[in-house]
Order: sequence, then structure tokens, then C-alpha cells
Amino acid sequence: MSRSLAALWCAVYGSLSLAWAFGAPGFPLGVGDRRAVEMDHWLAHAEPGPTGAVLFVGCLVAFLAAVLPQRRASGVILLASAALIVVCVPDARVLQNLAYGLRGYFGLVDWPLLNQVFCLFGAALLGRAGFRSLHVDAASGTSARWLQIGRWATLVAVLAPLPYALQRAAWNLGVPLGVSEEFVDELAADLEAKGLSPLTAWSLVIPDVIGVLLTLGLVMRWGERLPAWVPSLGGRRVPALLAVVPATVVALAVSVAGLTVLRYAFTDGLTGAGVPGLLWLPWGVALGIATFAYYQRRRAAAQEPVPWPRDAKFV
Repeated sequence: MSRSLAALWCAVYGSLSLAWAFGAPGFPLGVGDRRAVEMDHWLAHAEPGPTGAVLFVGCLVAFLAAVLPQRRASGVILLASAALIVVCVPDARVLQNLAYGLRGYFGLVDWPLLNQVFCLFGAALLGRAGFRSLHVDAASGTSARWLQIGRWATLVAVLAPLPYALQRAAWNLGVPLGVSEEFVDELAADLEAKGLSPLTAWSLVIPDVIGVLLTLGLVMRWGERLPAWVPSLGGRRVPALLAVVPATVVALAVSVAGLTVLRYAFTDGLTGAGVPGLLWLPWGVALGIATFAYYQRRRAAAQEPVPWPRDAKFV
């Protein structure tokens, strides 16, 4: 099923790319993206003709890798395709609009952004198909082994977002941590210009804290079975995908934003406001590893039941 979905995505996006190469409207990259230069996008100056042709060829190669008999080479091609998409197509707007959405603001949602989201969805499908082709499955380790891997990744994923949350909290309280007074005033003015309450500024802090707590669930018992004190649902098993899907979305969005911050750091340098963003890429990668370990542990436990280690402790 994973390879079929990956092939379907390649067919759809490959068809769109071919249409753009021949002049169809709606090219969402480069000259077709009004914010590409502002966001320092890798493809800020891309033209629809050559770029559409390259995208079509890439989709064709990935499509063939997905439909041909499973081989190691197919898995490598699918994983490489997923990595190229994540690095080249999306940018920090995915995380930016995810945060704005929590505030109830959707004024920056446009076709180029939707294209980035669709490409990230495709990268997830290609990555999953690639791992399956390389036979990276539950048979490659016991639940206890995946728990050990997940602990270390979760530790990084829990600590990495805290500096950003602390800095944003300071700004919300009027403390110019790492920035000037004018910067804090401009943030308040931006909220007012968008017609948003000053309280919505905390929508960039509170989700971080909640996210840290939910991330802990990837290695703790309540991440598999709800505590008894939860009304109506206490004691029930947590569906694996209920944790895996949102964690994967956040991991991809944060990783992409982290790549953008690194690009800014190497080209234009960073001010104090951007320093916590240097931890976004490690955060996203660690969260992705922790999520993968959680999913593999749940699969391994389902195939060969292993009791939760009595001495399991969070590192």
C-alpha cells in the first residue's frame, strides 16, 4: 500500500510538473511565488519551463522505483527523492503558518504554501515506501531496543525547543531577550495590524510546552495506554497513528524551518532573535527519530509481545 500511494503521488505531481513545463498556469515556485525571494527560497528564481521538466523527470524516476519489484536500489531512490523534496521545496512558511493557524490567522495561506504542504506529504509517502523497500521494519529490533533509541532522541526533542519558548515568553512579557526594545514593540504592532489580541502571542509558547509534554509520551507508558484518571478513556490503548501523524507533521515542519534558519545563518548571519532557531533542525530530526522509534516499538510489541521493562526510565 505504501508504494502504491507513493506512486500515485508521483503520477499526480509529475503530471502537474509536465503541464507547468509546457506553460500551464499555476507554477508555484520561483517566479510563480511572490514571497520566494523574501523567504530566501532555494528556488527563488526558478522558471516554469526548465524547473517543471526537472520535476517531471524526478517524479518519473521515483514512480518507477515505487512500481518496480522491491529492491535495495528502489528503496535508496525513494529515500533520496524524499530528502530532495524536503530540502528543496518547502521553507519556513510551513511552520510559520502552522503557528499562525493556532492564532486563527490564515492570511498568508496561498497556492505556493499549499504546494509545499503537498510536497511534504509526498516526501512522507516516498520515505515510508523507501524504508519498507529496505525492509526497515519491526523485525529489525525488539520493542526494548526501540525504546532505548527513542529515549535519547526524545531527550533532544524535549530540550531543543525550550530556548525558543523561553525567548518568546520573555518578549510577550516585554523583556527584550536577545533583541532590542524596538523589536519587541514591532512584534506587538504586527499583532495589532493583523487584528489579533496580544494574548495570541502566547500561541507560540503554550504549544511548545504542550508539545514537550506530548513528546515525552513517545517513551513513557501513558504514550501507549491512557492513565486511569482520564475521564471515560482511562486505561484504553492509544492508537499508534494518533501520536505518529501529528508528531511527523511537526517534525517535518520544524526540520524545514531549521534548514531555512541555517541558510540565513550562513548567508546573512543571525541576530539574537534567530539564535534559538539553530536548534530547530536537531529538534525536528530528533522528533522524527523518536516518532519512528515509537512506531516501530508499537509494531514490534504487537507482533511479539514484550512486557514494558520494569527498569525503563527516561534518560
